[in-house]
Amino acid sequence: MMKSTSVDTRFIQAHREARCSFWLAVAYLAVWALCAWLGGMQPGFTGLPRWFELSCLFAPLLFILLCWLMIRVCFRDIPLEDDDES
Repeated sequence: MMKSTSVDTRFIQAHREARCSFWLAVAYLAVWALCAWLGGMQPGFTGLPRWFELSCLFAPLLFILLCWLMIRVCFRDIPLEDDDES
């Protein structure tokens, strides 16, 4: 006999959240690296080198905001109990 191949919606949501988190982390690393390499050595707003300000001060603040937004939009509160206990 064949078993039912229906996928639990909790797993679909968990995979969606994991994909969102993974791509946000990849975007953070890309932005951090680009800011560090392309920022330049000129003094920035705080007197530190511009590459440091962009990659270590402003990029983390931007991605903290993006993390908050991702949690509000992408993540859902789901029950973790198994309903199929036998």
